[in-house]
Amino acid sequence: MTIKVRWLGILVGCVGCVSFGPVWAGSAAEDVVCTQAPRSAWISEAQARAKFGAEKFTLVKFKISRGNCYEFYAIAKDGTAVEAYYDPVSGEPVIYNRVALDRTGDTRYESQRARR
Repeated sequence: MTIKVRWLGILVGCVGCVSFGPVWAGSAAEDVVCTQAPRSAWISEAQARAKFGAEKFTLVKFKISRGNCYEFYAIAKDGTAVEAYYDPVSGEPVIYNRVALDRTGDTRYESQRARR
């Protein structure tokens, strides 16, 4: 009986890993491809930060995504969190996500995608 229970626990654990696996995968935004242009054609990080409006935020993290986008994670002065992807050649926003908590503790999520 102990062996059957042990195998049942392993089976349930494996099914849980398989069914919840996609939830842990990266966001759809990470799959966005902004450009295939050479980096010599890209605007500088300083220019990208200016277009993003980094001075409006208390904390800004900048990186280059796998899809060759300038990626920003920031906290606005009002406490909202922002995730934004910018085209590194044109400097235009591709995806702009904002998450806010209101005074009741409810979460409000806004997302904008540029038309391509």
